[in-house]
Amino acid sequence: MEFYVDIKSIAVHDGVFHADDIFAAAIIRMIWPEVKIIRSRNMDVLQGADLRIDVGGKNCPSSGDYDHHLENGAGTRSNGIPYASCGLIWKEFGMRLAKTRFRFEHIDRKIIQSIDATDCGYSFGEENNSFAHFTISDIFDSFNPSWFKEDNSHDEIFEKAVVIAIQILKNELEKAEGFELSRDYIYAAIDQSVNPFYIVLDKYVPWQHIIINETEFIYVIFPSTTGDWRVRAVPRQLSSFESRKPLPKKWAGKREEELARITGVKDATFCHPARFIAGAQTLEGALMLAEKALE
Repeated sequence: MEFYVDIKSIAVHDGVFHADDIFAAAIIRMIWPEVKIIRSRNMDVLQGADLRIDVGGKNCPSSGDYDHHLENGAGTRSNGIPYASCGLIWKEFGMRLAKTRFRFEHIDRKIIQSIDATDCGYSFGEENNSFAHFTISDIFDSFNPSWFKEDNSHDEIFEKAVVIAIQILKNELEKAEGFELSRDYIYAAIDQSVNPFYIVLDKYVPWQHIIINETEFIYVIFPSTTGDWRVRAVPRQLSSFESRKPLPKKWAGKREEELARITGVKDATFCHPARFIAGAQTLEGALMLAEKALE
């Protein structure tokens, strides 16, 4: 809100910290770099801060309170994920960093919602217990000192964790900006495409949002950072490796001469065992791989 002109101090709870309070503090510090972070549960101390985050028992932006530990919570998104304090802070201040609605929603979807869900005990459904889902919340929980260590300060480590969280947010904001900047290029490539099943990009740009959500292309062909070319099967949805049409089974895991023999493409270099990407040394080779995969 515009009534926040200058924030000099914020308060979060002391003791064990979580991604929720770390990222909330990181967001504020990105806007006001000199802000002091006070870690306490003492109500007299809390009242001396400009903002109280994840502590204080109150959710009221006009008074500077952003705690979600309330009997009825602090609100829920349209997709059912409840707001924790990190989400409340992002909802209030995020546009100051994101600048555009697309970037705001990118950060909320990719980082903030996961943190909020974990902190609120929200379940995404039946878990696969055969392996651990190591989330961003788990990563930052690992920074908490072990119980048997007596020489580690939670407060000092919290400050270090905030620095890391700031870098993560900066990285993802830059990626979101890259998605926006790629739009005109991707739309031009779509208009110029001569094949209804695959699209060729003469440089790599983030294509996933537009190609997945707005087209029916099956493959995307683009140059890699190593100088050769890639054929990427278009996923059915964002953040998924399930392809609209996986590359042929007989290509899976094959490389160099063996793949060249199977495909008939002399400069074919590899096909991932999961069949979502393959490579060739030249654009011509990549085009041949795409054509053969469509047969």
